[in-house]
Amino acid sequence: MLDFKPPKPNTAAIQILQAFMPLINRLWLKGLTLDVDAESIARLKMTDGYPTVLAPNHAARSDPAVIFHLSKQVSQQYCYMTARETFDKGKFGLCSFLLQRFGAYSIVRGTADRNAFRTTRKLLSEGEWPLVIFAEGEISRQNDTVMRFERGIVQLCFWALDDMAKAEIDKPLYVVPIGIKYHYPQDMWDDIDAALTELEDHILPPADRTPVERYERLRRIGVAIFKTLATEYQYKVDETVPLDMHIQKLKEQILSHAEKIMGIDSEADVLTRVRGLKNLVDAEVYRDIEQMTEYERKIHEELLQKFQQFYPDLERLINFIAISDGYVAEEQSPERFLEVIIRLEREVFGTSKMRGPRVASVRVGEPVNLREHYDTYKAQKRETVEQITQGLETDVRALVAGV
Repeated sequence: MLDFKPPKPNTAAIQILQAFMPLINRLWLKGLTLDVDAESIARLKMTDGYPTVLAPNHAARSDPAVIFHLSKQVSQQYCYMTARETFDKGKFGLCSFLLQRFGAYSIVRGTADRNAFRTTRKLLSEGEWPLVIFAEGEISRQNDTVMRFERGIVQLCFWALDDMAKAEIDKPLYVVPIGIKYHYPQDMWDDIDAALTELEDHILPPADRTPVERYERLRRIGVAIFKTLATEYQYKVDETVPLDMHIQKLKEQILSHAEKIMGIDSEADVLTRVRGLKNLVDAEVYRDIEQMTEYERKIHEELLQKFQQFYPDLERLINFIAISDGYVAEEQSPERFLEVIIRLEREVFGTSKMRGPRVASVRVGEPVNLREHYDTYKAQKRETVEQITQGLETDVRALVAGV
């Protein structure tokens, strides 16, 4: 069981990090800069002093750094709900120590993480620090794609309103939709060509590396990877069926393979099922074994061994969950080329390269005051949570599309 990591925000530590951001940018973020308009800043300022959740999309691993940049620009300090495994990166516990001082706290996804829920409700009830929660739960790795939002964010907000009502605190509680979108301010085509060459050297036999247009090179690499995976998962390829249909069917077959190992039968969509499997893994990995009997520990260990059989499948699904044939074809921009290249690099090499510099455009939508929906929520809880979540998702999608 991984212990809960509470937020321990320290203003001095945050200011030191802000001072070092230019160096961090050069060394690790390849020169990331922020583009935020005056209207977005004004909308963030509207919620000053009130309980607030910031709900950005999650297109890239750099998103937390972008939001940290944003906090500096608007002179606000945030807390961050963060996946528990993030705190174990690095050595000697330094990452965990720093993250907590920067305002991050842990959550074990897919579990009734009472410590995380209690902390979230407390932070919102007190309203001192705006809280950042990436509503998609996973990284889409696609600039123009916003995946379906998790419902838990809005539910936690209404629970916080319950707490505020008991404490006779009559304040608004805001959820603020935020869209993040990246672009490269300089010519990236040489970097793209070099990345394609490296992938071709590892994927294609020399006879197949004939000169073709850039998009055809990318697609040729993708098809070669698809055929390799199809063989591995014993998926039969029908040449008369469009590639995109094959991609979706292969995702389904990989997912079904993992579910079969776990004895799960679901008719939900692929994204819901992938989230469910990820949550199932997290829930078991982070169970408290201290209170288990010897027999319960034995069953727990057997389950962990099962997970080892399909965890690579799960990571592969998360990497490719939003991918489709034609994504680059409909807009052959450097951003879309590199988004797909990063996925392919993660599949082939196990890691990917960050290229830059990049500009992160941030647009903030109208804050939603959940206090105005509280009476409706008390009468129709599930329906109200669903409706507001869908509205936030729609708002974020519009913000991303509008950049």
